[in-house]
Amino acid sequence: MMTENQDTIVFFWIGEEIETPRYLVKSIRLTMGDGIKIVQLTNHKTKDVEGVSSIQRYNLSKQIMVARLEAYSNYIPETENTYFCDADSIFINKVSLPNSSYKIYLCPREINFNISHTFPEFYEEFVGKTAMDVMPYLFGMIATKGNQQSFFKSLYNICLKLPERFHRWYGDQYSLKSLIDNDFHQFEKLRLDKYLVILKEPLTIKYLEKIHKEGSIFITFKGPNSKVFLKNALLLYEFYYKKIN
Repeated sequence: MMTENQDTIVFFWIGEEIETPRYLVKSIRLTMGDGIKIVQLTNHKTKDVEGVSSIQRYNLSKQIMVARLEAYSNYIPETENTYFCDADSIFINKVSLPNSSYKIYLCPREINFNISHTFPEFYEEFVGKTAMDVMPYLFGMIATKGNQQSFFKSLYNICLKLPERFHRWYGDQYSLKSLIDNDFHQFEKLRLDKYLVILKEPLTIKYLEKIHKEGSIFITFKGPNSKVFLKNALLLYEFYYKKIN
Protein backbone atom coordinates (compact mmCIF):
# COMPACT_ATOMS: atom_id res chain seq x y z
CA MET A 1 0.00 0.00 0.00
CA MET A 2 1.31 3.43 -0.93
CA THR A 3 1.84 5.88 1.93
CA GLU A 4 1.87 9.66 1.59
CA ASN A 5 3.85 10.66 4.68
CA GLN A 6 7.18 9.16 3.67
CA ASP A 7 9.51 9.48 0.69
CA THR A 8 11.56 6.75 -0.95
CA ILE A 9 15.03 6.93 -2.49
CA VAL A 10 15.70 4.20 -5.04
CA PHE A 11 19.05 3.25 -6.53
CA PHE A 12 20.16 0.59 -9.01
CA TRP A 13 23.42 -1.28 -8.50
CA ILE A 14 24.89 -4.55 -9.76
CA GLY A 15 28.37 -6.02 -9.37
CA GLU A 16 30.84 -7.29 -6.80
CA GLU A 17 31.91 -3.82 -5.64
CA ILE A 18 29.34 -2.30 -3.29
CA GLU A 19 31.41 0.42 -1.57
CA THR A 20 29.97 3.01 -3.96
CA PRO A 21 26.31 2.52 -2.96
CA ARG A 22 27.35 2.19 0.68
CA TYR A 23 28.59 5.79 0.58
CA LEU A 24 25.25 6.85 -0.89
CA VAL A 25 23.25 5.05 1.80
CA LYS A 26 25.46 6.39 4.60
CA SER A 27 24.88 9.94 3.37
CA ILE A 28 21.11 9.41 3.26
CA ARG A 29 20.97 8.01 6.79
CA LEU A 30 23.19 10.79 8.09
CA THR A 31 21.05 13.47 6.43
CA MET A 32 17.57 12.02 6.87
CA GLY A 33 17.87 9.28 9.49
CA ASP A 34 15.48 6.35 9.47
CA GLY A 35 12.50 8.46 8.40
CA ILE A 36 12.97 7.69 4.73
CA LYS A 37 12.83 4.46 2.77
CA ILE A 38 15.89 3.39 0.77
CA VAL A 39 15.40 0.67 -1.83
CA GLN A 40 18.19 -1.21 -3.59
CA LEU A 41 17.29 -2.53 -7.05
CA THR A 42 19.60 -5.28 -8.23
CA ASN A 43 20.04 -8.78 -9.64
CA HIS A 44 20.26 -12.06 -7.73
CA LYS A 45 24.07 -12.02 -7.33
CA THR A 46 24.91 -8.57 -5.98
CA LYS A 47 25.36 -8.34 -2.21
CA ASP A 48 23.03 -6.43 0.09
CA VAL A 49 24.01 -2.83 0.77
CA GLU A 50 24.01 -2.14 4.49
CA GLY A 51 21.45 0.38 5.68
CA VAL A 52 18.79 -0.03 2.99
CA SER A 53 15.16 -0.50 3.94
CA SER A 54 14.51 -3.22 1.38
CA ILE A 55 16.03 -4.96 -1.62
CA GLN A 56 14.21 -5.79 -4.83
CA ARG A 57 15.92 -8.49 -6.90
CA TYR A 58 15.10 -9.26 -10.52
CA ASN A 59 16.30 -11.42 -13.38
CA LEU A 60 17.97 -8.64 -15.35
CA SER A 61 19.61 -8.26 -18.73
CA LYS A 62 23.42 -8.46 -18.82
CA GLN A 63 23.42 -5.15 -20.72
CA ILE A 64 23.68 -2.36 -18.15
CA MET A 65 21.39 0.21 -19.80
CA VAL A 66 18.63 -2.32 -20.36
CA ALA A 67 19.06 -3.73 -16.86
CA ARG A 68 18.61 -0.37 -15.14
CA LEU A 69 15.48 0.52 -17.10
CA GLU A 70 14.16 -2.99 -16.51
CA ALA A 71 14.68 -2.64 -12.76
CA TYR A 72 13.09 0.82 -12.65
CA SER A 73 10.07 -0.39 -14.60
CA ASN A 74 9.59 -3.41 -12.33
CA TYR A 75 9.69 -1.41 -9.11
CA ILE A 76 6.29 -0.63 -7.59
CA PRO A 77 6.45 2.69 -5.66
CA GLU A 78 5.67 2.43 -1.95
CA THR A 79 5.31 6.12 -1.12
CA GLU A 80 3.86 9.19 -2.78
CA ASN A 81 7.27 10.65 -3.70
CA THR A 82 10.04 8.48 -5.16
CA TYR A 83 13.56 9.60 -6.13
CA PHE A 84 15.44 7.40 -8.61
CA CYS A 85 19.13 8.34 -8.32
CA ASP A 86 22.63 7.38 -9.44
CA ALA A 87 24.53 5.41 -6.82
CA ASP A 88 27.85 7.27 -7.20
CA SER A 89 26.44 10.17 -5.23
CA ILE A 90 25.71 11.60 -1.80
CA PHE A 91 22.79 13.54 -0.29
CA ILE A 92 23.60 16.66 1.73
CA ASN A 93 20.08 17.99 2.41
CA LYS A 94 16.66 16.46 2.88
CA VAL A 95 14.69 15.63 -0.25
CA SER A 96 11.66 17.64 -1.28
CA LEU A 97 9.76 18.27 -4.51
CA PRO A 98 8.22 21.48 -5.84
CA ASN A 99 4.60 22.07 -4.91
CA SER A 100 3.25 21.02 -8.27
CA SER A 101 0.58 18.85 -9.87
CA TYR A 102 3.12 17.19 -12.17
CA LYS A 103 3.89 13.50 -11.71
CA ILE A 104 7.32 13.31 -13.39
CA TYR A 105 10.34 15.49 -12.50
CA LEU A 106 13.41 15.61 -14.77
CA CYS A 107 16.78 17.36 -14.77
CA PRO A 108 17.52 19.17 -18.06
CA ARG A 109 21.13 19.32 -19.21
CA GLU A 110 22.63 22.82 -18.82
CA ILE A 111 26.16 22.45 -20.19
CA ASN A 112 26.37 21.62 -23.89
CA PHE A 113 29.31 20.13 -25.80
CA ASN A 114 30.06 18.35 -29.06
CA ILE A 115 29.53 14.67 -28.34
CA SER A 116 32.01 12.14 -29.67
CA HIS A 117 30.51 9.67 -32.14
CA THR A 118 33.47 7.27 -31.81
CA PHE A 119 33.66 6.72 -28.03
CA PRO A 120 33.26 4.21 -26.51
CA GLU A 121 32.21 2.81 -29.89
CA PHE A 122 30.83 4.20 -33.13
CA TYR A 123 27.44 5.94 -32.87
CA GLU A 124 26.19 7.14 -36.23
CA GLU A 125 23.35 8.95 -34.42
CA PHE A 126 25.89 11.30 -32.81
CA VAL A 127 27.75 12.45 -35.92
CA GLY A 128 27.85 16.27 -35.92
CA LYS A 129 25.58 16.46 -32.86
CA THR A 130 25.85 18.04 -29.43
CA ALA A 131 24.91 16.46 -26.12
CA MET A 132 21.74 18.56 -25.97
CA ASP A 133 20.77 17.37 -29.44
CA VAL A 134 20.76 13.70 -28.51
CA MET A 135 20.50 13.56 -24.68
CA PRO A 136 19.04 16.83 -23.32
CA TYR A 137 17.88 15.26 -20.03
CA LEU A 138 20.09 13.69 -17.37
CA PHE A 139 19.27 10.38 -15.74
CA GLY A 140 21.10 10.86 -12.45
CA MET A 141 17.98 12.09 -10.65
CA ILE A 142 14.40 11.41 -11.69
CA ALA A 143 11.56 11.98 -9.23
CA THR A 144 7.97 10.78 -9.45
CA LYS A 145 4.72 11.28 -7.60
CA GLY A 146 2.46 8.27 -7.33
CA ASN A 147 2.94 5.12 -9.36
CA GLN A 148 4.64 6.01 -12.65
CA GLN A 149 5.65 2.50 -13.72
CA SER A 150 4.23 3.13 -17.19
CA PHE A 151 6.78 5.92 -17.68
CA PHE A 152 9.73 3.62 -17.03
CA LYS A 153 8.15 0.75 -18.95
CA SER A 154 7.91 3.05 -21.98
CA LEU A 155 11.61 3.94 -21.64
CA TYR A 156 12.50 0.26 -21.30
CA ASN A 157 10.55 -0.69 -24.42
CA ILE A 158 12.13 2.13 -26.42
CA CYS A 159 15.62 1.08 -25.33
CA LEU A 160 15.00 -2.53 -26.31
CA LYS A 161 14.28 -1.45 -29.88
CA LEU A 162 17.46 0.61 -30.19
CA PRO A 163 20.67 -0.81 -31.72
CA GLU A 164 22.56 -2.97 -29.23
CA ARG A 165 25.26 -0.35 -28.70
CA PHE A 166 22.62 1.69 -26.81
CA HIS A 167 22.07 -1.29 -24.53
CA ARG A 168 25.68 -0.87 -23.38
CA TRP A 169 25.98 2.94 -23.33
CA TYR A 170 23.67 5.98 -23.44
CA GLY A 171 20.43 3.98 -23.81
CA ASP A 172 18.67 5.51 -20.82
CA GLN A 173 19.17 9.17 -21.76
CA TYR A 174 18.67 8.55 -25.49
CA SER A 175 15.39 6.72 -24.79
CA LEU A 176 14.26 9.55 -22.52
CA LYS A 177 14.63 12.11 -25.32
CA SER A 178 12.75 9.85 -27.73
CA LEU A 179 9.87 9.39 -25.31
CA ILE A 180 9.52 13.09 -24.58
CA ASP A 181 9.82 14.11 -28.24
CA ASN A 182 7.25 11.62 -29.46
CA ASP A 183 4.82 10.88 -26.71
CA PHE A 184 5.40 12.43 -23.31
CA HIS A 185 5.32 16.13 -22.44
CA GLN A 186 3.90 16.43 -18.93
CA PHE A 187 6.86 16.89 -16.62
CA GLU A 188 8.39 19.47 -14.30
CA LYS A 189 12.00 20.57 -14.68
CA LEU A 190 14.27 20.28 -11.66
CA ARG A 191 17.10 22.75 -11.06
CA LEU A 192 20.51 21.14 -11.39
CA ASP A 193 22.04 23.38 -8.73
CA LYS A 194 19.59 21.89 -6.24
CA TYR A 195 18.78 18.36 -7.39
CA LEU A 196 21.79 17.20 -9.40
CA VAL A 197 25.07 18.96 -8.65
CA ILE A 198 27.64 17.26 -10.89
CA LEU A 199 31.30 17.20 -9.87
CA LYS A 200 34.31 15.91 -11.80
CA GLU A 201 36.81 17.03 -9.18
CA PRO A 202 37.23 16.62 -5.41
CA LEU A 203 34.64 18.21 -3.15
CA THR A 204 36.08 20.96 -0.95
CA ILE A 205 34.79 22.11 2.42
CA LYS A 206 34.29 25.64 1.08
CA TYR A 207 32.14 24.43 -1.82
CA LEU A 208 30.24 21.98 0.38
CA GLU A 209 29.40 24.73 2.85
CA LYS A 210 28.26 26.99 0.02
CA ILE A 211 25.92 24.56 -1.73
CA HIS A 212 24.57 23.13 1.53
CA LYS A 213 23.53 26.59 2.70
CA GLU A 214 21.98 27.27 -0.72
CA GLY A 215 19.80 24.17 -0.30
CA SER A 216 21.47 21.77 -2.74
CA ILE A 217 20.23 18.25 -2.10
CA PHE A 218 22.27 15.86 -4.18
CA ILE A 219 25.85 15.61 -5.49
CA THR A 220 26.91 13.05 -8.09
CA PHE A 221 30.46 12.35 -9.21
CA LYS A 222 31.60 11.68 -12.78
CA GLY A 223 34.87 10.78 -14.45
CA PRO A 224 37.63 8.18 -13.98
CA ASN A 225 38.31 9.24 -10.36
CA SER A 226 34.68 9.41 -9.29
CA LYS A 227 34.93 6.59 -6.74
CA VAL A 228 37.87 8.25 -4.98
CA PHE A 229 36.11 11.61 -5.03
CA LEU A 230 32.95 10.00 -3.66
CA LYS A 231 34.71 8.33 -0.73
CA ASN A 232 36.51 11.53 0.24
CA ALA A 233 33.30 13.55 -0.18
CA LEU A 234 31.46 11.37 2.31
CA LEU A 235 34.26 11.75 4.85
CA LEU A 236 34.19 15.51 4.34
CA TYR A 237 30.40 15.63 4.65
CA GLU A 238 30.47 13.56 7.84
CA PHE A 239 32.95 16.06 9.32
CA TYR A 240 30.85 19.02 8.16
CA TYR A 241 27.60 17.48 9.44
CA LYS A 242 29.03 17.03 12.94
CA LYS A 243 30.27 20.59 12.86
CA ILE A 244 26.86 22.11 12.11
CA ASN A 245 24.74 19.82 14.30
